[in-house]
Amino acid sequence: MVNSEIDSETGNGTIVLKPNCSSTWRFNMMIAGSLGVIMFLISMFFLLQGLWMVLPFSGLELGALIWGLYYVLNKSILTEVITFDGDRVVIERGRYRAEDKWEYQRAWSKIFVKPPEHRGHPKRIFISSSGKELELGAFLNSDDREILIKDLKHLVYA
Repeated sequence: MVNSEIDSETGNGTIVLKPNCSSTWRFNMMIAGSLGVIMFLISMFFLLQGLWMVLPFSGLELGALIWGLYYVLNKSILTEVITFDGDRVVIERGRYRAEDKWEYQRAWSKIFVKPPEHRGHPKRIFISSSGKELELGAFLNSDDREILIKDLKHLVYA
């Protein structure tokens, strides 16, 4: 997801990048809870049949599902904020707050797009200055990358 606020008069602006997230933590826990109830009922049936080993493996399976949901949701809250302000470009990246920050001189910065390395892979967008290079929006899908490229062209050549 790409949210842009660009001032056409000054050429300054902010672009906020977030991965597409189709569900919330609450929804994921509702799914895991309902699957847990079903798994518990099936495990109890097998337990009453004398197959007690089904119960602990059912619990392990539910634990692995919850861990996987947590891992994916934790990756999906990563946010990048690209700010073009006067003579500098600031990129901040983090989950709940800015964990990493890069600052470039706007006049010496270059935005470039590398073509896909393999068929079916998306383009890669980079900013470089003084020999340092940083990929922007690595988590974006192809459509969002095209929007980002268009917005960056407006800011760089403003």
